[in-house]
Amino acid sequence: MNQPIRQWIDRAQQGEEEAVLLILQQFRPLICKYARRHRYCYDSLDEAVSVAQLAILECVHAFDVTCGDEAHKAFRRAVDRVFKRESRRFKTYMEKIETALHIDESAEALDLTGGDEQDPHRQAVLSEIRELVRKCLDSLTEEEQRFLRLRCQHDLTYHDVAKRCGLSLSQPHKLTKAAMAKFHEAMGCHGDGEGEVYG
Repeated sequence: MNQPIRQWIDRAQQGEEEAVLLILQQFRPLICKYARRHRYCYDSLDEAVSVAQLAILECVHAFDVTCGDEAHKAFRRAVDRVFKRESRRFKTYMEKIETALHIDESAEALDLTGGDEQDPHRQAVLSEIRELVRKCLDSLTEEEQRFLRLRCQHDLTYHDVAKRCGLSLSQPHKLTKAAMAKFHEAMGCHGDGEGEVYG
């Protein structure tokens, strides 16, 4: 199978669109497998599929047809690598959001839970954290705030959120992720200006 794929790669590198389509069709099972596995990082399955397809296309144009590497293994590594990177970004992003929504945990992380509760510096920092989170939450709609609180503060699963709100299972995931992206953007605007919107 490696030889026909190499021929397709060579043709694709020369700009032949049909060869590109043949490669994507040949590796569709791999694309769908990874896209379904990492669907939680994206707004839709189609978006995840597009990410996998782009990873393969980049690999196609970087692949050296004169070397002895097996193309299918190179494609698998490329798709695996891009989704691992996206998964790490998503998890880091989620941790930042959940920390921001839990004032007490934020205070603990900043070593503000011990010592004199009346300490002016401690009170000032805690007040600043609360004000930052309040401003960011105020930038969301009531519905967005509700989904964030149910998911992050009450620690409900998407299934529980869907059941409580009378929605399909996919809707809470999409709505909560959109709310978190908006909240994270607000954190970047109100905070140190280094926030990065995921997605």
